[in-house]
Amino acid sequence: RDTTFSKHYTTNKSVIMSDENAPLVTQAMVCPAKGEPFQLQDITLPAMKPTMVELDIMYCGLCHTDIHMRDNDWGISNYPLVAGHEGIGKVRRAGSGCRTLKTGDIVGITWIRDSCLNCNAC
Repeated sequence: RDTTFSKHYTTNKSVIMSDENAPLVTQAMVCPAKGEPFQLQDITLPAMKPTMVELDIMYCGLCHTDIHMRDNDWGISNYPLVAGHEGIGKVRRAGSGCRTLKTGDIVGITWIRDSCLNCNAC
């Protein structure tokens, strides 16, 4: 385990952070290889960008898209694969570039992440 950044600890489904600019250690359902069962594992996320929010996940589901990705049905999966892209969470912290979300807001999570809301695709 990398000890060059401050540690984060998981308790009661919440993440307690000790350094806001450090990568985030949290838990996720991970598929280690094609067709393998999902496993709850610790993962490390990169430090937040100004356009991101950090959430306390309240609910998260798996849909059949996750099964397609687990089995690499579309030929685009990379392993290990983190599953569960449909969820509800409470904003713990909003990046400085977030214009519409604030701490305490309840939000829905879709497959698309880190959208800038400025380009044509967004």
